[in-house]
Amino acid sequence: MRYTEHGLQIPMDELRRMLDYAENRARHDSMESCVYISPGDRPRIFQYCCYAECDPIDHTYAARLGGQRKDDTNGEQHR
Repeated sequence: MRYTEHGLQIPMDELRRMLDYAENRARHDSMESCVYISPGDRPRIFQYCCYAECDPIDHTYAARLGGQRKDDTNGEQHR
């Protein structure tokens, strides 16, 4: 994933992994079943919790880490 003059560029395989992870979190961790893309020059992709007490997932940040994801609740690393 990278920012270009046309916007945020996401390779198809990376997008699939991101969506699979987001769907898994929606099914098993009380996250919303949608993602939000922030506007502006540096858009970011967020997934919010159904409850106010947990933090949103920044899928843009996780993708830049090369596929490693930090679980917001217990610090585990996921692939």
